[in-house]
Amino acid sequence: MKPVVVARTGHDQTNQWTVHMQNKPTAPFRPHPRREWHLRPRLVRVAFAIAAALAAAETNAKTYCAHTASELQAALSEAGSAGTSNNQDNTIHVTSGTFTTSGAPFFFGTVSGFALTLEGGYNGTCSSQNLTPGVSVLDGGNLTQVLSIQTNGDITVRHLTIQNANYGGSAGGGAAIALNNANATEIAIFDSNVVRNNVDSFATGGLTIFGNGTAYIENNLFVGNSSPAAAALSTSLTVGTVYITNNTISDNTNTGSNNMITAIGGAGAIGHVSNTISYGNHGTGTYDFYLYGFQSVDFVHNDYTSITGTQAPGSSGNFIAVDPKFVSADDFHLRSTSPLLGAGTLTPAGGLPVMDIEGHARSFAGQVDLGAFENIDYIFANGFDPD
Repeated sequence: MKPVVVARTGHDQTNQWTVHMQNKPTAPFRPHPRREWHLRPRLVRVAFAIAAALAAAETNAKTYCAHTASELQAALSEAGSAGTSNNQDNTIHVTSGTFTTSGAPFFFGTVSGFALTLEGGYNGTCSSQNLTPGVSVLDGGNLTQVLSIQTNGDITVRHLTIQNANYGGSAGGGAAIALNNANATEIAIFDSNVVRNNVDSFATGGLTIFGNGTAYIENNLFVGNSSPAAAALSTSLTVGTVYITNNTISDNTNTGSNNMITAIGGAGAIGHVSNTISYGNHGTGTYDFYLYGFQSVDFVHNDYTSITGTQAPGSSGNFIAVDPKFVSADDFHLRSTSPLLGAGTLTPAGGLPVMDIEGHARSFAGQVDLGAFENIDYIFANGFDPD
């Protein structure tokens, strides 16, 4: 039997961590994919330490430390269907530096049903992590797509910069994630990444997630991407749910006409967009969000200019074409005078992220900002102490 830690969530009114014993020796440890944790930062750090210790003790899981582009692809291959680690959950830690593709994107493919976590920001021994954006960079060299993932297991991608793709296909310029489990039980988490300066001459410039399952897209910065279709981001889930929470989408360009920056679609899926800024994007007749094939997409506490499609009932608290007052053209923190400070919802569908893109607490004193960056300077100036 193995221990699984379950953290207190908004649905659990106790103040204790509980440990359950599961008599499933072949099933690897999987923390719950997403929950809104109402915990102060010190308790969060303790929780993460407990989970990490248990994960390290799990014999049916492997952790890789990638220092070069060749080591990264080797780890992805070994964790994939043809590799020796394809029968277990795997984690790949990416160290600091720039990892440039060589004629093809970094690729992971599996039909085993096991999970992969791909996470950047680590030092040379992978013993500590720096959550500052830009520490670990995956670069297409303006020649290839950057990252391609095809899986029927859970996938997590976080704390990476994905940049400089040049692609002409339908499955995403910068990164593409295909969820191939027909039962729609997969979970994709794309969290705290920078997706920038990616070009697709056919379809989506930045990120594409498609297939069946649940997708959490949160705390990301999409900037400088371009395509004639969805310049920044597209989701197309035949069955499942997509949560787009606390993202900043700016300075992306649709090179077509009367087309979108972000597309949210799928014949039988549900969408939720919360605490997200889509502002300052470009193109002739461009609109921020395009809703296609969805029966239900709600927008709660966002800032955008226009939507093509009908929002679901319950949409509320949105700002229309309000200047976020970014610090500068290439600094997407909010100024202390931004009307979007503290303007988010603490209870978005899918749960509020624990941290922002830089590892700061996502909310303070009962307030949360819109976008990927929580304004720490403003918080300290008003006398709030996160600890």
